[in-house]
Amino acid sequence: MSHWQKPAFFTPANPFFHWLILLNVLVTTFMSLLSAGVTIIANSSIQGELALSNPEAAWVTIFYMLGVNTMVPAATWFADRYGYKLVYAIGVLIFTLGSGFAGFAYNFPFLGFSRFIEGIGAGLIFPVGLAMIARNIPKEKLALALNLYIAIGFGAGFGLGIPLSGYLAVFHSWRVVFYLILPIGLIATIDCWLFHEETPKVENGHFDLWGFASFATFIATLLIALSFGALPSTDGGWTSPLILFCFATAALAFICTILIEKSHPNPIIPLQLFKNPIFVVSATALFLLGMALFASISSSVDFMLNALKYDKYITGLIGAVYGISMAGASVLANILIKKIPVPLLLLFGLFLLVASYFINNEITMQSYPGQLIMILFLRGMGVGLSLGPTTGLAMHGVAKELAGKAATLLTFFRQVGGTYGGTVITIIVIKRQIFHIARFSETVNQHIPGYRETWAKLATKFFTQVSDKGILAGKQAELSIAQTIATQAYVQSINDAMIVFGCVTLITALILLFLIAKKMWENRKAATLQGP
Repeated sequence: MSHWQKPAFFTPANPFFHWLILLNVLVTTFMSLLSAGVTIIANSSIQGELALSNPEAAWVTIFYMLGVNTMVPAATWFADRYGYKLVYAIGVLIFTLGSGFAGFAYNFPFLGFSRFIEGIGAGLIFPVGLAMIARNIPKEKLALALNLYIAIGFGAGFGLGIPLSGYLAVFHSWRVVFYLILPIGLIATIDCWLFHEETPKVENGHFDLWGFASFATFIATLLIALSFGALPSTDGGWTSPLILFCFATAALAFICTILIEKSHPNPIIPLQLFKNPIFVVSATALFLLGMALFASISSSVDFMLNALKYDKYITGLIGAVYGISMAGASVLANILIKKIPVPLLLLFGLFLLVASYFINNEITMQSYPGQLIMILFLRGMGVGLSLGPTTGLAMHGVAKELAGKAATLLTFFRQVGGTYGGTVITIIVIKRQIFHIARFSETVNQHIPGYRETWAKLATKFFTQVSDKGILAGKQAELSIAQTIATQAYVQSINDAMIVFGCVTLITALILLFLIAKKMWENRKAATLQGP
């Protein structure tokens, strides 16, 4: 037991002690992003090998997100009660076992269960790992540590995870990614045992079980309703009894959560934090950054795979730009934060993110890789510059006794932003694709010279490729034109989703700018009234 309570090799006085803890957290965060990368880029390979239907493929992702989003709010309560070292090690071990199960999965139930186990582990890793950095790194070096956490954990996680997943999916198997996590996770667990120091256990009252249950119900039912309501395969769509039931349950669970948390002496969600306007808007910004961090890269990968028909390896190489630029921007932010006010750096990052969303509207099915690289570079820079400062701004002014729960809540907003971001993109794409197919089809008139010329060229091309030289060549030409319309409608629907994200992010940035300016004016006015 003594070996568990104290590090086996280094004491906290050793100059390497703090950085070994940071390294351990970076490795496990990278491991989590590596797992996310394989489902982003190799989803079709998984679906094809296991013969998953589209709803089943959606459930595989939903199970993972449910595990993450339900565990994050409760993670620090368990860490305070039982020790951060223990809870963190358990999280790493659970995630590692879930990854191993996923690698050996042979059907939908096995894979769905494995991803849910992974999600529970990740839900412990993210908030507790970040809290361990804040607890162990000296205050004067904390900003550097947090930026390294973003740069290496998330930046390198995407920068290396996406191309690696693409390469393995093309030349080996998607299962190899999950197999790779097994030794990494086991080494990280052993490292936690040997080099971490256990924190004192805190008697933090009874666990807010009913608040946790109602909040988890709200997250789960809302996610299911949004994920399946827009799918054509759902009977009745948004008016399906299942979808309506999920929405009603989510609304009831949300009301119950508020009522329970208002009266509980130790709530998992301290509602008093939402009395601070800057905290609320900063949390909203983190929600939107979570959308950018996870959902936008996923949509970019889908675009390259399904519209441009790139293979997974090439798609991964292009997608790596996003992670690399995020990593570079996070390191740059650590330098600039000493010379530039934090709010200014934060807003600059958000405006870069908005610019990447609006430029996305120039993308077509004829776009070349350079355009995509520029957009992903700007998006990664925007996230890398603003993620750390946004978290810092939200935490500024939070009471010390609420700091742990506030940090956990902000982590939750970031994670759930990624969860619902992908769902929102899917909803917009499905709705707008129908609109754009109708709009583009209206311009296709078989009697105008442009259409007849295009049809004739395609028919001539297909004439040598079909056995029935007459009718089939003409039908193939018509089908090719229809497929082109559908593909461009799909591309434009993704652009529409990015425009929506851009507008919402811009409005949030402007509100944040107003609140910061108002706060600065009030502080200056108070200083003037106090006099010299």
